[in-house]
Amino acid sequence: MVRVLCLLLAMILSGTCSALEIRRVAACSGVVLRLRGDFKEGDYARFKSHFRKKDLVIGLDLSSDGGDFEEGVQIANLAHQKKLSVYVAEECDSVCAFVFFAAGKRYLAQDSRIGVHSISNSRDIEDLSSMRLTHKFARLLAQQGVPKSAIRKLVTTRPSDITYLDTTDLSALDTSVGNPFHYQSPDKSSGNAEEQQQSCSG
Repeated sequence: MVRVLCLLLAMILSGTCSALEIRRVAACSGVVLRLRGDFKEGDYARFKSHFRKKDLVIGLDLSSDGGDFEEGVQIANLAHQKKLSVYVAEECDSVCAFVFFAAGKRYLAQDSRIGVHSISNSRDIEDLSSMRLTHKFARLLAQQGVPKSAIRKLVTTRPSDITYLDTTDLSALDTSVGNPFHYQSPDKSSGNAEEQQQSCSG
């Protein structure tokens, strides 16, 4: 019994400490970075290192519940600088939504959702400082063309809650439905860092 409890504890701890999964997927016009999991400390440095490799990174295939605010914002800034296309395969919440907002072009799967809420401090509490930060980022998002309706949801939703963008918000963001990247579906059971490139002829 003790052994079983220890194994369960190890599984829980390893899950909470695991970094964002970043996999390079070969596409017809370059490389897509497939991101899964929560943003953790050190993920931005790992993410940035992929842009020093020879193959051109053209976009992100993204699903995340959020995570570390600073790491996520840095990833969003680099995605914006590189004008990457972002495809959300499942759900993109919290700071992950900032990456979606920062994209050069935005795409969703049919049933995907984008969830937003205001920013909290390191103790997951909304204090005066985090409120000011929320409003600061709201202004930055407005400058990037994020619609007022989406920003309003971000500002008015408590950090402990989540509000999903609706079709009106997504339409105002010029979001398209469907995966824009031509590659084979990633095999989740595979440990390969690179996926076999699909034939691009025709």
